[in-house]
Amino acid sequence: MNPLQFETTASPFSISIKRNKEVMATIKHDTSPAIVITSNETSITALFPSFSLNLIQIGENWKLTTSPEEANAEILIDVPGYWYGHGELIHQNWPLNKIMLQSAPLITFDNGPTGLSGVMSPAWFSSNGTLLIADSPIELGINQPPKDYPKFKWTFVTEGRGAFSDRPFLDDDHLGDGLFSFRGKGLDLSLSFTNNAVEAFHDLVKKFGHPSNLPPESLFEKPTWTTWARYKTAINQDVVLEYAADIIRHNYPFNILEIDDRWQVYYGDLSFDPNLFPNPKEMVDKLHSQGFKVTLWVIPFLDPRSFAFSEGESKGYLVCNPNGVPYLVDWWQGKGGLLDVSNPAALDWFFDRLTKLQNSTGVDGYKFDAGEACFLPSDAVTFGMISSNDYTHIYVDAIAKRFQFTEVRSGWNNQKAGIFFRQWDKTTSWGLDNGLHSVLTGILALGLAGYPFVLADMVGGNEYDEKASPEMMIRWTQLNALLPSLQFSLAPWDYGKECEEICRRYAAMHVEFSPKIIDIAKSSLITGIPIIRPIFWHSPHDEKALLCDDEFLLGNEILVAPVVTPNTLERDIYLPIGNWQDYWTHHIFAGPINLENYPAPLQVLPIFIRIE
Repeated sequence: MNPLQFETTASPFSISIKRNKEVMATIKHDTSPAIVITSNETSITALFPSFSLNLIQIGENWKLTTSPEEANAEILIDVPGYWYGHGELIHQNWPLNKIMLQSAPLITFDNGPTGLSGVMSPAWFSSNGTLLIADSPIELGINQPPKDYPKFKWTFVTEGRGAFSDRPFLDDDHLGDGLFSFRGKGLDLSLSFTNNAVEAFHDLVKKFGHPSNLPPESLFEKPTWTTWARYKTAINQDVVLEYAADIIRHNYPFNILEIDDRWQVYYGDLSFDPNLFPNPKEMVDKLHSQGFKVTLWVIPFLDPRSFAFSEGESKGYLVCNPNGVPYLVDWWQGKGGLLDVSNPAALDWFFDRLTKLQNSTGVDGYKFDAGEACFLPSDAVTFGMISSNDYTHIYVDAIAKRFQFTEVRSGWNNQKAGIFFRQWDKTTSWGLDNGLHSVLTGILALGLAGYPFVLADMVGGNEYDEKASPEMMIRWTQLNALLPSLQFSLAPWDYGKECEEICRRYAAMHVEFSPKIIDIAKSSLITGIPIIRPIFWHSPHDEKALLCDDEFLLGNEILVAPVVTPNTLERDIYLPIGNWQDYWTHHIFAGPINLENYPAPLQVLPIFIRIE
C-alpha cells in the first residue's frame, strides 16, 4: 500500500492525511491555534494552550493522543465517503452520514436521549477505507446539528425524551457539520487506512476479535416464541400452556417458548410466583414433551421487597451510593437495586441461583435483559470501581461464559461472545424510527460493528401504542425469514387467515434455509464476516450499493429485497455486480442493474441468487 502524506497548518489547526493525493482524513481543532513542534513521516506533535496532540505511527496504524490525561480536549475529524460502524441507534439510518448525532457520552443506553441504544461499538469506518477507533472514554458527535437544535433529557417517561425520529435527527437539509467530534480527557484514538469499507471492516475485526464458538444450532433453525408482546405481564401457567397449544394447533415451527415478565413475585427473586405458576416443573415438563425448550426473562435489578435484595445487601453484592447504601436505580418497572457485576462473588451468587432454578424446574436457559451503562449512576460505588461501559462488558461477558442457550440486548466490546444479541424493543410501525425498516438497517449496523449473531426483535414489534396490521405482520415475517433467527410473540393467526398462511409459509422458509444460515454462521467463526452483509460487499466502490438501506446479502450468494413500506406491491431493486437469478421466476439479470417497479405482491419476498 502506498505511503501516506501529511499536510499541517497551525491556524486553524489541521492535519490532512493523504494517499495518492486523495484525502483520507483531516484532523482539526477549531478553538485555538497550535504550535507545531514536530512534523515528519512518522510523528506529528502540536501544542495548544491546555493540551498537546500527538499523532504517531505504530506499525501500519496510527495513534492520535492528547496529554496531559487530566486535560479536556476536543478533536474533530473529517472523513470523506460514507460512514458505517458504531452499533445500534434508535433512529437507525444507513449510512451514518444521514443522521446528526449530538455530542454526548458514548455509553450503552436503554432508549437514549440522543438515540444511542444497547449495543455500542467505539469504531467507525468509511467507504474510503479509513477506520477510527476510540480506545479511551469519549463524548461523541457525528455530523452534529446546529446549536439551536433541541436537546432531550434522559427520563423513563416519554415526555421530554423526543420522538424516535429525532433520536438521532435526520439530516435531510444537510445542516450537520460533517465531522466526527471526540471529546474527553486523555483522548486515545487509533486510525488505520485501507482501500474500502470491506477492508476497513477486516481491520475492525482484527482489533475487537470475533466469536470462536457458535450459539446452539437450534436457535438458528426454528423460531423463538415469547410471551411479551402478546401478553405483556398478564401471564400465568395456564396462559403459557395455552399459548404453546395455539402454536402447535396452527402448525407453526417452534423451538423456544420464552416466559417473559412477570413470572416471579418480586424482581430479583429467582423463583416462580406460586399463585400464578403453581407447578412450574410440571409446566416445563409438559412443554418439553411437546418439543419446546423453555427460557425465562431475567434482569440485574432487585426489588427492595425481595429476599434477594436483603441477601445481596448483606453480602455486599449490590451497587451502592457514596454513603454505602444500595442504590435504588430507575428502570422501566420502577426502582430497584442493581447487581454489582464487578464483584466476582456477586456474579457467582447470581448465576448459582439461576442454575439452582434450572435444576429444580428444568428450564433450559435465560433471556438476559438490560445491562446498559445508563443504569449505573455516575457516583456509584462498586467492588471493582468500574466505568459505566465496563458494567455492560462484564455483564455480557459473564453471561456468555456460562450460558449459550441465551440472548442479551446490550454489548460493549463483546464481539467475541458466541451468543445472540437481541435488537432493542421495536415499535409497531414501518419506518427507520425504530420500526420495521430499522430491523434491516439495525442488523446491518450491528454486523458491521462486529456482531454476527443478531436476534431481530419480535415480528410486528411490541404493540405498545399501535396495533400491527395483517400487511405489517406479513412483511415483517418475510424480512425476518432469511435473518439468522426468527422471533414471534404476536400470533399471526390473530390477524386473519391470509396473514396466518403467508407467515406460516415464511416461518417454514426460515427452517428450510437454516442449514445455509448455519454454514454461513460457522464461516464467521473463522473470518469474523457478518452473516447478514450490505450489498456493497461484492462492490465496495459502487455508490448505489454503498447507499442501499433496504436490501441485504445472506452470505455472499443470496440477495434479499424485502418490502418495508405499506401498501406496496412493487419496488425498485438494485442488483450489484454479478449474475443474479430470481428465486421464484428463475429469470437471470446481469448486474449492476436497477430493476424498477419490480413485482413484490403481498405473498412474495423478492430473493435473488448469485450464480457464476
